[in-house]
Amino acid sequence: MSVGRRAAALAIWFAATVMSTAHLGASAQAAAPDVRFAVKGDWGYGGSDQAAVTRRMCVAHRRAPFAFILTTGDNFYRPDGEATASNWSGPEACLIAAGIPWRAAWGNHDSGRSGTASVLASPDRWYTFRPGPAVRVIVLDANQPENRDQRRFLAKTLKNATERFRVVAFHQPAFTAGLHEPGEIQQREWVPLFRRFKVALVLQGHNHAYERIVRDGVTYITTGGGGSPVYPCLRPTDGLRACLPVHHFLAVNAWADRLVVRAVKTDGSTLERVRISAD
Repeated sequence: MSVGRRAAALAIWFAATVMSTAHLGASAQAAAPDVRFAVKGDWGYGGSDQAAVTRRMCVAHRRAPFAFILTTGDNFYRPDGEATASNWSGPEACLIAAGIPWRAAWGNHDSGRSGTASVLASPDRWYTFRPGPAVRVIVLDANQPENRDQRRFLAKTLKNATERFRVVAFHQPAFTAGLHEPGEIQQREWVPLFRRFKVALVLQGHNHAYERIVRDGVTYITTGGGGSPVYPCLRPTDGLRACLPVHHFLAVNAWADRLVVRAVKTDGSTLERVRISAD
């Protein structure tokens, strides 16, 4: 092959390579999630386990930023409901410095004082927000699941939601294999609405473990391993897929057609990865 032909062939190969690389770059960019957020529960205990979970969250945030942090309650222990240096500004320092917004549910340990409202800026005991084009988040107060106003709010919000994925978060679980019993009132008042309006994901706390339960097409994940001493898994539960007493947090990625939930241990390894596809 002459020098000219060799140069022309090289130019064609180079152009094709650039086009292929550009295509791959565009595909990777298009594949980025619409929204990414973290979830943890039963976390504001103080001590090394809370700090370890938080450090791992900060590592994950530096690699791929979270739009917000959602909690499943029991945000502040000792004294109940109050944010202190030992349960907030100390162990959560790197998250506070990162300036990530918080969205919190109220746990049974949070009702005594106003830390969840004043420090985590929860606007009410139950509320909703839309973090991405395909996601609607509804935060409930499972301290008062029999409240009729709250049930009306839940029913109206789910009925009017146009987002493909409805995500509900609260503290005391509707279904669980853990130490604390499942909530019969939640099952009676809320679960039929979850089924009727095809809620994609229910996030719960209260039991200090990681659990995944699937009931009637709804995925229930207990994320209560944010820092408090972990609890055992001890009760048979229909639909139970996983129950592990391990400190962890959740990283949730949302696209138009799927949610991907990754439970992350304090060493950075994956406890479980769950994909929830749109109907």
